[in-house]
Amino acid sequence: MTAQSNLWSAENEFLSVTVRTDASVDIIDKVHDTTWRMGAVALQEEGSIDEGHVWLRTDRSMCEQFPGRFSGRKDGGLCHFTLLGREGQALGDFRCRFLLDGPWFDCQVLDVDESLPSLVFPAPIESESLVVPQGVGRWIRKPLSQRHFWLFPAHLSMRWFGGLRGKYGWIGIVDQGYQDAGVMATQLTATTGWLKSMNRWQGTRSVRFRFVRGNYVDLAKIYRAYAKSKGLFRSLIEKTRETPALNNLLGSRGLFFWQCRTIHPEYREDRQLPMLEDGQKPFLKVNLTYPDCLDLIEQAQKAGLQKGLVTLCGWIRGGYDESHPDIWSPEAALGSREEFETLLSRPDPITVAVHDNYQDIYRKSPSWPQGVLRRPSGQPMPGGYWSSGQAYLLNSKDSLRYLRRNWKQLGQLPLQAVYCDTTTAVQFYESYEPGNLQTRSQDEAGKIKLLEFYKAQSVVLGSEGASDFGVPHTDFLLSFDQERIAGETIPLWGLVFHDTILRYTVSNATTTSRPELRKQWLAQMVWGHQMRWYFASKDEWEQSKAAFEESFYVDRWLERVATSEMLSHRFLSRDIEETVFANGWTLYVNFSPDDYHFDGMNLPALGYQIVEHKQNHFEREPGKSMKATA
Repeated sequence: MTAQSNLWSAENEFLSVTVRTDASVDIIDKVHDTTWRMGAVALQEEGSIDEGHVWLRTDRSMCEQFPGRFSGRKDGGLCHFTLLGREGQALGDFRCRFLLDGPWFDCQVLDVDESLPSLVFPAPIESESLVVPQGVGRWIRKPLSQRHFWLFPAHLSMRWFGGLRGKYGWIGIVDQGYQDAGVMATQLTATTGWLKSMNRWQGTRSVRFRFVRGNYVDLAKIYRAYAKSKGLFRSLIEKTRETPALNNLLGSRGLFFWQCRTIHPEYREDRQLPMLEDGQKPFLKVNLTYPDCLDLIEQAQKAGLQKGLVTLCGWIRGGYDESHPDIWSPEAALGSREEFETLLSRPDPITVAVHDNYQDIYRKSPSWPQGVLRRPSGQPMPGGYWSSGQAYLLNSKDSLRYLRRNWKQLGQLPLQAVYCDTTTAVQFYESYEPGNLQTRSQDEAGKIKLLEFYKAQSVVLGSEGASDFGVPHTDFLLSFDQERIAGETIPLWGLVFHDTILRYTVSNATTTSRPELRKQWLAQMVWGHQMRWYFASKDEWEQSKAAFEESFYVDRWLERVATSEMLSHRFLSRDIEETVFANGWTLYVNFSPDDYHFDGMNLPALGYQIVEHKQNHFEREPGKSMKATA
């Protein structure tokens, strides 16, 4: 291998960095007396990574990728690189600006040749494990068997990624251009992948690296400080001052009622589902009327619910997912307008929300096709194929227009809360509609304006998934269901944002065994996630009632720490976890079928202990019977 010469170097009191002509980088962390290295190879795509689908395909094949190498030279104060292909041929050029900013090492990607369909740069830092804000959070210690490209914010809830080696770690924060970026990961490597914007290279793209002595907790806390500095942080305490109905959600559970939906036999056939009775026409299936919902709320309160969130799903014209964005008027089969308003006006300590969606539109909607995202070919962008048929995606600017229009009717209701589905769950989209173009950055800005409009109406606001851009503008999130993987699942989101927003995770006693439910509840306690329960009938409530009554110890724990920062998390063993909160409470959880003893404490099988540091007070709630104590 040909020896490489130095291309750029700089040093300050924190770091000493040398970039070589093959784009490899040597980094000396002077504060912690350790070194790091970026290699000379970054996996590149032969074609476009984003093909304009509603959900980007994350798995990548070695047949569509190649090991990209680089040849660099000085270009004034910049570094000029040529990307080399499989046979060493020049594929395209780009320039970089490298900077040291205190403890940060910045890499800015500039002036990329249009011939390059995408660019993965810089090469990944050599590490022993990866830390990525995916789902609850992941600590990847076994090499990934496949290649992946994870987008912000659809697959990575925060705009950072990192790695660990022994007692040391690094974090990479995508500071500029994250809307057109993601992470390319394979084995135990991860680095930034950059996408074109509207099929052109435009704007600045930068990633900032910082190096620490510590673990994933320390990386999360660095990002927490960054989030505060960038206006991505707003505490729950501040939010409750502005929206008092949010107090009912703190340390409580959510009840989601599937009220009704229209059944379309032909759409079932399209989805390869069993056909219904021959000749059957579309029909409205009513599960829970407004009086039924009121009755279930009262039964839940008798079962121990002291406060909480209730969300009505399927109240719109035609039922769930049937008529977005032309939702008005409320489905008459559920009851009268007076009964609807009585349900919405449920007094404290219950906050009632309605489900809505400004991402989807259907061909049968009267507003079709105004505002539909357009692919480069001019064709409308299809979304999911739901029970109501093929959905298509809306330009976020037009989403806001539809919301403003609908609010003329919605605003006449006694609305306390809204669950605005999908807004913070999906990737950012481009649209090539003539005269109504949309970049990914503009999509983010439009989604923020949509959320801001809701908050200006003083409602408690929720959305799906988790995305850092939505934190200042939303109050609660519905997490995608996620199983705990021992030693891998870590509460990165909680370590950054626990005291800023509530997250709900599903509990389903109708399909999950009690032992598995208890494990889920323990995980929710560790992660700081509140429970949500779905009911589509009174029978489902009866099937869930015993588990519903048994699990209030989860709510009581979460109420203690709802507005407190999650300071730390650690594994005491594969099945023993600890979380510590700023208000003095520490939780120990045992996921194993055996008791665990340490520091004079007995941690029961499938149980937990709560310790209050200030008074050295212990509270035991045994895991075998899971009976909560006062």
